[in-house]
Amino acid sequence: MHRRLLVALAVLVAGCNGASSPSTTDQATTITEATSPSTTAADTAAEATTSTIAPPESTTEATTTTTTTTTLPGGEASIGIDEIVFAGGPYVVISNRGPGIGSTAGHWICQFPSYYQLPDVELKPGEKIAVQLGIDPVPELTGVIATVDVTSPIGDITTADGELGLYSSNTFNSADAIVDYVEWGTSDHARSSVAVAAGIWENGGFIEVPAEALAIAAQAFPSLGPADWFAEIGG
Repeated sequence: MHRRLLVALAVLVAGCNGASSPSTTDQATTITEATSPSTTAADTAAEATTSTIAPPESTTEATTTTTTTTTLPGGEASIGIDEIVFAGGPYVVISNRGPGIGSTAGHWICQFPSYYQLPDVELKPGEKIAVQLGIDPVPELTGVIATVDVTSPIGDITTADGELGLYSSNTFNSADAIVDYVEWGTSDHARSSVAVAAGIWENGGFIEVPAEALAIAAQAFPSLGPADWFAEIGG
């Protein structure tokens, strides 16, 4: 009897000792899992702070194209339209009519709504450039020192109707920027009012151009209206 009681007590003690082990293991596991997310969250916060540093912003300023004209003691340059050739072209001849050296840099030609910026060509007094507006090449011309191949970005140039303005900057509505102008076929083209305001064209005036005309050419400098132009007729 006493021996059976001792065996029962031994089994009861062994059972109690075995139950305490899982409790210790669970507690250790819980502590480990609780500290791990805390460390990860701190690391993540540090990475997030680093990645949110923004680069400095950049700004872009708009520029306006202007002329560059060299003035000599003899006077200033005067860049203007000499001639618009229809046959064997079309092309336009632009010259320096003044006594000083000038440049076509910053100048634009315009037939609304299209525009073309001329390249930088230095012109001595009396020198010219020819601006090719079609597929036909420009022939050799006296006084022409350079040919610019535009291939008609400013629209069709025909005897029937048109306008051509020469500007010293790309402010096409400005009477201060337009330096020469001509219109033919009809009046009141898109830029004629700008030329009238600048005092370089006659209000309501236009050149009558026969269909067989080879070109229109300026015969006065500066040209101030249709009376300063004439149509060249072929033989």
